[in-house]
Amino acid sequence: MRDEAYSELDLHCGPVVVGVGASAGGLDAFCTLLSGLRPGHGLAIVLVQHLDPDHESLLPELLSRKIAAPVQVAEDGMRAESGLIYLIPPGQLLTLKDGCLRLEAYSKARGIRRPIDAFFESLAKDVGVQGVGVILSGTGSDGSTGVRAIKEAGGLVFVQDPKQADYDGMPKSAIATGAQDLVLPTDEMVDVINDYFSIRTDLQPSKLSDDEFIERIAKHVCYRTGHDIQHYKKSTLLRRLAVRMSVLGIPNPNDYVKELIANKAEAPKLFRDLLINVTSFFRDPDAFDALAKTVLPDILGGKCEGDEVRIWVPGCSTGQEAFTIAMLIADELERTSAQPRVSIFATDIDEDAIKIARKGRYPASIADEIPPSFLTTYFNATDDGFEVSPKLREMVRFSSQSIIKDPPFSRVDLVSCRNVAIYFEPDLQDFALSVFHYALNEGGHLFLGPSEMPRNNNQLFAPNNSRLRLYRRSKGPAQRLNFPATSASPYCARTEPEDALRQASREPYARTLIDKIAPPFIVADKAGNLIYTSERAVPYFRIKPGSTRLGLTQLIVAELEPALRRLLASAERDGERCEQEYRGKFAGKDVRILLSLEFLEDRSRLLVIEDRLDLVEHREVVVAGVGSLDDSYVQGIEAELENARETIRTTVEELETSNEELKSSNEEMMSMNEELQSGNEELSTTNEELQSKVAELREANDDLANLMGSTDVITLFLDDDLRLRFFTPGSQCVFRFVDANCGRRIDDIGGDIDTAYLRARCREVLTSGVPINEEVETNSRDRRYALKILGYSGDGASRRRGIVCTMTGITELRQAVSAAEAERRVSQRSLAEIEQLYFVSPQAMALTSPDTTYLRVNRQMAEINGRDAAAHFGEKMRDIVPDLGEQIDAAFKTVLSEGEPIVGLHMEGETAAHAGDRRLFSTDWYPVRIDDEIVAVGVNFRDITEQTEMQAELRRMMQELQHRVKNMLSNVLALVSRARREAGADVSVLDTLAARIRALSQTHKLLTKENWRAADIYALIEPELTHVYGVERVNLAGPRIELNARAAVALGMAIHELATNAVKYGAFSQGGGRVSLSWMRIDDGTAERVVFRRIESGGPAVPSGSGSGFGSQLIASTITGSLHGSVETDWLPDGLVVEMTVPFETLGKKKEEVVYDVF
Repeated sequence: MRDEAYSELDLHCGPVVVGVGASAGGLDAFCTLLSGLRPGHGLAIVLVQHLDPDHESLLPELLSRKIAAPVQVAEDGMRAESGLIYLIPPGQLLTLKDGCLRLEAYSKARGIRRPIDAFFESLAKDVGVQGVGVILSGTGSDGSTGVRAIKEAGGLVFVQDPKQADYDGMPKSAIATGAQDLVLPTDEMVDVINDYFSIRTDLQPSKLSDDEFIERIAKHVCYRTGHDIQHYKKSTLLRRLAVRMSVLGIPNPNDYVKELIANKAEAPKLFRDLLINVTSFFRDPDAFDALAKTVLPDILGGKCEGDEVRIWVPGCSTGQEAFTIAMLIADELERTSAQPRVSIFATDIDEDAIKIARKGRYPASIADEIPPSFLTTYFNATDDGFEVSPKLREMVRFSSQSIIKDPPFSRVDLVSCRNVAIYFEPDLQDFALSVFHYALNEGGHLFLGPSEMPRNNNQLFAPNNSRLRLYRRSKGPAQRLNFPATSASPYCARTEPEDALRQASREPYARTLIDKIAPPFIVADKAGNLIYTSERAVPYFRIKPGSTRLGLTQLIVAELEPALRRLLASAERDGERCEQEYRGKFAGKDVRILLSLEFLEDRSRLLVIEDRLDLVEHREVVVAGVGSLDDSYVQGIEAELENARETIRTTVEELETSNEELKSSNEEMMSMNEELQSGNEELSTTNEELQSKVAELREANDDLANLMGSTDVITLFLDDDLRLRFFTPGSQCVFRFVDANCGRRIDDIGGDIDTAYLRARCREVLTSGVPINEEVETNSRDRRYALKILGYSGDGASRRRGIVCTMTGITELRQAVSAAEAERRVSQRSLAEIEQLYFVSPQAMALTSPDTTYLRVNRQMAEINGRDAAAHFGEKMRDIVPDLGEQIDAAFKTVLSEGEPIVGLHMEGETAAHAGDRRLFSTDWYPVRIDDEIVAVGVNFRDITEQTEMQAELRRMMQELQHRVKNMLSNVLALVSRARREAGADVSVLDTLAARIRALSQTHKLLTKENWRAADIYALIEPELTHVYGVERVNLAGPRIELNARAAVALGMAIHELATNAVKYGAFSQGGGRVSLSWMRIDDGTAERVVFRRIESGGPAVPSGSGSGFGSQLIASTITGSLHGSVETDWLPDGLVVEMTVPFETLGKKKEEVVYDVF
């Protein structure tokens, strides 16, 4: 048998499309469902809800506020893309075709609508196994047909738990179809969907195709349920496994096997998932129409009065297919004279589905599946749907049976097995066909599903209408049935009693002995279903020898049925062996038949039938035949019975007439009820949206009240008569308002504002409609307000006339504005001064961007560059002075990278102003920052070519002067040395003179090095003391002072004389003596001066006033004469202390406060 259904797990490469249907109560369910979406969920979600076509839906706005995922209203032709959420617009029928959303307007403004069914059916057809259907809260049964289509196409179906739903009508109706995969709370659905498609990818047959894994699963399912599933199609089995694994949160197949072994309840759940109970009335209408027009007339045409029409419907699920055939046969019998008995055997291995079928109760949605004439004839309306009529119910007998494990029915005229074998592997499909061939009479009919047909090498059936899957049994003997391993699998649980009788019946010799010698007997299980029928019992039952599972009372001949029912009741009541005798006609003869029933060890039942014609009447009979009663009594009873029958007949006719009228009225009521229900669902949806909107308005009002209470803005709401409607609390600082003032005219209420003026301005706005913005002052003129008056705004009928008046305090703002204006004027003046200085400054100045483009150039810079100032703007510096380009780029790079200014950077090169003449420039570069970001660079250029040349010349002249002075001093020293050698000269005087000349020469040399501008005080003193006597005997301390040339010569001579005296008479005259010289700047407010303090220690004791020689006189004359200072001397026992005070202005300027401390 060929399988045209979904043979692989992934037939589509497009996105997973999730259709979500809801009605009343759907908004909260939508929000809960969508809140579980993961980032990058990859699902295209379409929300379908019953909406009022006359009102714009608030659903997009409400959902957008409550969920983070993007939401949009569906448009015609819009492609369903992953990660997006689409909403059905009001008054439109939404479907899916070729991956695109299609919209179609309803032909009628009102009426019965089933938008969820329409979308779900298109979803199943378009994306197949990539489709998911979700039913949420709602009334009615919309979606129940669509979920069956999704299930049949291989998709997933989820239903909200009715206990959680606000309205459980739609969830219960969907569950009643049996098409749901899972019933879950809404907050768990999205995770299960994502897990399913993730796990399904890992369970592709190409990845998991070894039979060992399938066998392990099948073994444990069979052990727990008694059903072997190893011959089910792998794709179907793996799809169901993916669902179960996603529900349990188990991604690994081996882990699921462990769960299956450990959890006893899991195997039945997996098996129930494999039983895809998707069915409906008149499924594939064209096929059933062909069945009614060609097959059934052929079957009934060959039957006579008293014959039996036998039809077998294996895989009947919840009974819709069996009852469909029953309706077609009943309709055909209305047109034929012969009235054969009709027996339709409907079987299925799903006992839960059989229970539903036996009840014969179906939801209201079947009205869309059944023709109206059949619906009124064969169904009775109930509060929640329809119930099969007793006439139709008597034709169909439901029982639990497996076509691959249990022996089949026989002498069957029609086998209708639709959409069952598609879930089998090919070998099992072939076996099922052999079972049907065995069950059918020669020339019997086979009715298959649209995706099923015998394989090419099958010779058991010939096509009658291959397009509609109608076939006839080929001529020839019935196929010998060799049941596959599934019927005797060693690990399958045994669900039927295995008594000795049944075991013996399987042996050929025992079966022959029992059938030929034993009286007719039947063995039934606890539920009354037949286990075994002996050959001699066949005349008493409407079955062929063999095992079956149908009930005793359903299959026994009509004559023996009353006696059998009484016997069963007695046995059930007493719990022991019972007998019941029948006297009457049987097979055209007067008979006495004894029925005996006893219980076997496993509580199964053994029914024995004995023909009593040849027995002596010695047993007490419970029910006598009619022949033992008094004839007159019987005649009286028969007369009364006839009268009763006539009365009943009349009553029945009247009831039938009334019933027809009630049926007609009921049809009208049902139609009205459907329309009312549709309208009610739309109103419920609208009400739900309005409730959500009211909640938002309540929140907005609370926010507005808090805003009004917290704002300092004075706000007045006035009507068109300028009466006060509402005011903010801040208004009471200007107006003398109380709550009781609402309703009074504004000019009747006092305040610090001229209310008459305010009323006049408000009246202008009412008249012209033009808003007013102006400033007003309080009567005391100490506060100012920005007054704004505008008319009420609104739309349509809700628009009303009135005034909104706001006053914002601007007193501080005005004061700040005045202060800012004054600052602005000062800043402008300062800026103008700076601009003036910039342009008249003798310094060449420019401002550039960070890429060296000129932004501003003064006249001096333009003259240096030899270009007009205007020609600089927009040009880069290297383009204006290319010879300095590399040096400029290097300077810019340093400034931009380090963020620090560069001062006194020398650059040399040519400019246009001095072509052919290289010039030397001293440049400054400084960054200009805004918010710590360098936005420009300032540049200063100074042409120091002539200055440098003059300095060089001056240095040359100074060096020449120094050379001449040095030569002159050398000549003087030579003369002194010569005089020292001549007789009669005082050698010590000459040595002193020579030392003084050398000190003077040293000072002269120091000044010459600094161009006779200045000399550092430390550089002057330190050589005079430490170079001769060592740093270990000298301590110098004081600030750094730059001495002018005159002060340097004078101070140098004084320090030399002090050192000379220390050598001759003081501390340096002994080995351990030390000299400390310190100086400090003092500013006591009169005049700044420098105090030098010389202290000797470790020298010989010096008596007071013992020194007034030439050296001391020279020190005093130098300090007082040349430096305008003073000298004080103090003779201490430990050494001499000399303090010299000199005005700072005679010495020079401070360079920096650095203190030397040299030992």
